Amino acid sequence: MTYEGKHKHSFYLEMPFRAADFAIGGTYRYSINSEKFLGITASFFGRPFGKSILVQHGRRTYFQWKEYRYVLAAGLDKKFWLNNRWDAFISASAGYTFADYRGSGEGTFMGMNLETKDGITPVINVGLSYKFSRFVFLRGGFQYTDLKTVRGVRIYAGLGGQL
Repeated sequence: MTYEGKHKHSFYLEMPFRAADFAIGGTYRYSINSEKFLGITASFFGRPFGKSILVQHGRRTYFQWKEYRYVLAAGLDKKFWLNNRWDAFISASAGYTFADYRGSGEGTFMGMNLETKDGITPVINVGLSYKFSRFVFLRGGFQYTDLKTVRGVRIYAGLGGQL
């Protein structure tokens, strides 16, 4: 039995970021096949500040709002051990992204509904992980997520532990 077979649970705090935009959150991972280092994941992360975005309210009318964006995701995570400390990982999840516009009350403004651009998004992480001890590890790499108002690749960093 491998170490991952004895310690199936892990949790890590993570921060995907890019210029002028970042999020913080956490991921829980459960090892479903310790021999192949395959696990299922559940993640939640969100932007801890209001990012200014433009929301369309008609053909030629836009309003600027402070958007707080969140992502809830579940998927699979696979590790490829390089040696006893380093591994490469890839994680693919299906997520749902949703937003809150500060100051909009119930999602309406002047009697018009706000389009929050909520929806399904892929969450793909790829990178390297370094295990400091039997229980503590650091992850780094890249993340792709379509946040509907900010698309693209982010740098990904995470600090976690295995139980």
